[in-house]
Amino acid sequence: HNSSASTMAMAIYHLAAGIVLLFVAHNVSAASEPYANVTLHSPLMSARVFLPYKDESEDSQYYVGSRFEHGSMIGDVVCGHKTVYGREMWRTPHDALWPESGVGLASEFGCGDDGPTCAGKGDITNGVLGYESAKNGEPFLKIGVGALIKGSCPDCLTDPTDDYKFNSPYKFYRQPKWSTLPSPSPNEVSYLHEESLGDLGYRIQKTIRLEGNIMTVRTILSNSGKKQFSTPWYSHHFFTGDNDPVGPGYGIDLGLSEYGVRASAPLFDQPGIGLGWAEDLNTYANVTMARDGSISMRMSKTIPEGVRLKAEFLDEQTITLTDGSFTLHAPNGLSVEERIPELQSQSRNPFIYKYNVYAERGTLSPEPMLLLYLQPAETTVWTQHLKFTSPVDARFGAPFLSMYLPSDWQNPIFMYWRSALAVALCSAAFAGFYSMFIGTRRVDAYAPIPDAAVDVV
Repeated sequence: HNSSASTMAMAIYHLAAGIVLLFVAHNVSAASEPYANVTLHSPLMSARVFLPYKDESEDSQYYVGSRFEHGSMIGDVVCGHKTVYGREMWRTPHDALWPESGVGLASEFGCGDDGPTCAGKGDITNGVLGYESAKNGEPFLKIGVGALIKGSCPDCLTDPTDDYKFNSPYKFYRQPKWSTLPSPSPNEVSYLHEESLGDLGYRIQKTIRLEGNIMTVRTILSNSGKKQFSTPWYSHHFFTGDNDPVGPGYGIDLGLSEYGVRASAPLFDQPGIGLGWAEDLNTYANVTMARDGSISMRMSKTIPEGVRLKAEFLDEQTITLTDGSFTLHAPNGLSVEERIPELQSQSRNPFIYKYNVYAERGTLSPEPMLLLYLQPAETTVWTQHLKFTSPVDARFGAPFLSMYLPSDWQNPIFMYWRSALAVALCSAAFAGFYSMFIGTRRVDAYAPIPDAAVDVV
């Protein structure tokens, strides 16, 4: 009985402490989060979605830059007491206006390079519509961002080429408009954004849903203009685990298989080395290829501040098969597997355009790029299907206390029912503890038979 009493007492202590701490954590979290957001929940995890517009509160928008799609700011994912896609390791202190200041699944329409067009057959735009025909001071469209003013970026003033500068902040021609669509459940949020300029226009509907340990991000892109366009799209994946710098313990299993390669090492290009802004990936990572041609990368050395790495796969000298999938691994044991089911349907739209990997001290980013081609009035759809897996914490009370992560308390509905559940469980536990170890019983009401042993199932 002494052992059982100690175990039960310790359980009640942790339970009560957890209840007290969760209220404190909720108040601190709510007070310290200055950006408009909603937190999606499931019994296993939570994820924060930063709103692409100002809500009724006084909170500001997390991202108002001119590069990434404003509706794609999804991060602060907590699963099994582990955190990934956090904000503390990337571009701090945060500047909502800076083009690079995305979070988590931040996505971009374009190829992540300068110039109004991207390499490839045909007229592949770098996520911009009407740029080349606009004069300085006139508007053009950046898909997922809105209407921008040509020539208004700082780098534009010093470059005589008149090229589009993907990573320099442009001024907005007008305020972008996003609206929230009705959602069937509290673990889902959906947006609508559209913009037009003369004969050019687009419409985006984005739906983020969390169910169990699965997150889906569904994007519907429509050409609402009178001219066709094609553009790449990719999710940057600003990935770290528990704020650990990228180094040993991080890795990626790429959904790539190379054939026709004699050497055992996969082939990839590193254009940033020749341009002087990147270092050799092989200095910091082991990139290997299995017998079946599949490619994996494991970090062997911590990336110092200021070092940037980029590898471009899909080498022209190889026959490469890919479905655009990957699995990310963090030192905290949490892994993220992403696939895009539409790429496996053998349809022409979308399909794989490039497959890159980018890395700094504050992110390990697999970047499979899709190529989207839309005639006027045409629509295309793709879905990021992300599965989060964390080591099981077998300590007593861990599954229960996982309900009380600070991020969970952004949603009042969950606060009320989880508090009620906590109170009920505490009451039941205390009643059991009292009757078993503290309460007395009338001896003359019982037969002189010792308590039977209880089988633990």
